Amino acid sequence: MKVYSVTEFREEVNELLEQVTVAISGEIRDFHVAQNRFVWFSLADEKTTISCFMLSFQLKFPLADGMKIKAVGSPTLFKKGQFVFRPRQITLAGEGSLQKAYEILKSKLEKEGLFAAGRKRLLPRFVQNIGLITSKDAAAYTDVLRILKNRWAGLNLVHANVNVQGQQAVNSIVQAVTDLNQQYPQLECIILTRGGGSLEDLAAFNSEEVARAIFSSSIPVVSAIGHERDITIADLVADVRAATPSNAAELVVPHKDDVLVEIQHMTENMEQNLHNRLNEYKNKIGQSLNILEHSVRDHEQRFISLQNSLQRTLDNFLTDISIKKQRLISFVKLLNSLHPQRVLERGYCMALNNSGKLLKTAKQATQQKHLIIKFVDDKLMINVKNS
Repeated sequence: MKVYSVTEFREEVNELLEQVTVAISGEIRDFHVAQNRFVWFSLADEKTTISCFMLSFQLKFPLADGMKIKAVGSPTLFKKGQFVFRPRQITLAGEGSLQKAYEILKSKLEKEGLFAAGRKRLLPRFVQNIGLITSKDAAAYTDVLRILKNRWAGLNLVHANVNVQGQQAVNSIVQAVTDLNQQYPQLECIILTRGGGSLEDLAAFNSEEVARAIFSSSIPVVSAIGHERDITIADLVADVRAATPSNAAELVVPHKDDVLVEIQHMTENMEQNLHNRLNEYKNKIGQSLNILEHSVRDHEQRFISLQNSLQRTLDNFLTDISIKKQRLISFVKLLNSLHPQRVLERGYCMALNNSGKLLKTAKQATQQKHLIIKFVDDKLMINVKNS
């Protein structure tokens, strides 16, 4: 019989154990994460408890005490002799566990801001290029295609066929979102959809990986998962949430008939607005013309009044000039009549001294030796002889 060292025995046992893959169902107890990397918990039923160990990156959804799970993996024997089960794949069992995982993840992502309304993008009014992520075998696929075709012709549709439930669903959906963003950047929106189902059926759409893929998409995402009452994590992260797959198609593209009616209403409104605007301008022009006419009449009246006032002023000025002219003529005549020459013309003469100064009295004349007597036609020099 071969004798093993302790280390050899553990290694031999682990070689045998690693060949064994088993599925174990049970309830999680004592769940904790060490150093943000090492996940420890116990899996228990009414009689037995088994220690479980895995790395944090292997977790596809949050775990917590009290959850019922199905773990697929292999047992192993640690160096210190601890017998541990190492799950490679975990699925939640039971609505309660699924709901609890949902609430934990929802709280986590909400705190990170993945659901914030401020980051959600509006869809273009008229979408031409659409990405569709769903299973080609799902009723949602045919519903969306039928409604899109009925509502608007000539759309460009890129379909990414995915698993919508099961172990491959999460990776399949995440890859589809990534591929559409990288290979078809011209897409204006992505519809992510599937029909209704239980929490277990919708588990992929409540996963953190799918949520973060939607959040990271540069193309707006419309989520239509299940029925209106089914609100998944994907719905909360998506830019637009539709109640059903059919509703998603209705939200993405308008119905051509509705658009035609809208165009008709817009045309009628434009015509009415144009008519109203023309009437408004017509009234304004009429009012402006009335104001202009009143202004012209007012200025005309003022002009006539100023003209009359000016005429009166001119008439008064001319009358005053005429009066003053007559007075001036009279003064001139008077001055002319008083001019010495005129006096001489009337038969008078003037006595002047030798200097030509007028002598006004006999006394002044007798004081002179000689006098100059000036007549109208000539003058005489006479000697003064005192008596």
